[in-house]
Amino acid sequence: MKTKKIIPSRERFLEVLRILQEHTDERNQLDIHEIQGHFSNKFKVGLRGIREDLQVLEGSTVFPVIATQEKNGLKKKYYYDGRLFEVHELRLLMDAIVAAKFIPKQETEGLLMKIRRLTSDNFANQLKNELQVAEQMNHNTQEVSKFVQLLHEAIENKQIVTFQYGRYNTELQFRLGNEGNEYEVKPLGLVWNKDRYYLVANYIPKDEVRQYRVDRMRNVQLMEASFVPEPTFNLRQYVNNMMHMYSGEMISLEAEFSEKLINVVIDRFGLKANIQSDGNRKFVLKTMIAKSDGLIGWLLRWGSDVKVLHPPKLVHEMKEEIQKLAQQYE
Repeated sequence: MKTKKIIPSRERFLEVLRILQEHTDERNQLDIHEIQGHFSNKFKVGLRGIREDLQVLEGSTVFPVIATQEKNGLKKKYYYDGRLFEVHELRLLMDAIVAAKFIPKQETEGLLMKIRRLTSDNFANQLKNELQVAEQMNHNTQEVSKFVQLLHEAIENKQIVTFQYGRYNTELQFRLGNEGNEYEVKPLGLVWNKDRYYLVANYIPKDEVRQYRVDRMRNVQLMEASFVPEPTFNLRQYVNNMMHMYSGEMISLEAEFSEKLINVVIDRFGLKANIQSDGNRKFVLKTMIAKSDGLIGWLLRWGSDVKVLHPPKLVHEMKEEIQKLAQQYE
């Protein structure tokens, strides 16, 4: 039979803390004998030493350990009370990671394992079931993860960025635009919209703000040159004025909707939107928004349940698009 090693006091203290962090919580507490039972059989660990460690931890504000005792004469039980996250908060983090389709499957699994280690074993068991996502992105995910980090760095440090940009053709082949030449931009912010990352940036050659889908970028590079952002530019306002990340001329939109679309409109424009009921199972929305193909497509999506009233130019464009649509089926 092998002689057990005597564990050094400092290592014993760290092991007591590890056991409490991994195996205890408010619902699952351990007494001193149960803590001793979690030590490796390779070591000889006495109750006296563990008790001294627990007394130190009870008075610690850095590693808060709570001791409970139901009645005098019963054993004290202990649990670690210094966790940064509640279980439901960890669940939200896990669901957000699973829903982020740009994160590769292997990386997703690794991140979920790390998150489960932020709580006790008992609570981690409650986090085994994972969110199911209906659609998965199946290309270029590794590149997107890398580019997002680079772009965050560029935005923080106000560095100019270059990249190539393209899209897929009908043969499902990715083709670079701009004859393969690099785009040079001043990055202003990253936006998450419809399960995609977009970079909002000032396109330097034309000095205009544009948006680029990050999954369509290639060869993203951070330049040494820096820039000073335009102080009047408001990223939140810029994004709120777009429909499906399409930018365009700002217009004063007035449209009549069927009342069954009230939640659709609130989801897009918020509870502070200028909405007026006409008392005839319809309501009118008035708002400032960028006129674009994205806006026209969104309005057409609801068919006869929406009617554009203003501006006249948009009314004309809606009529033209509806006529084109009707001709498709003649």
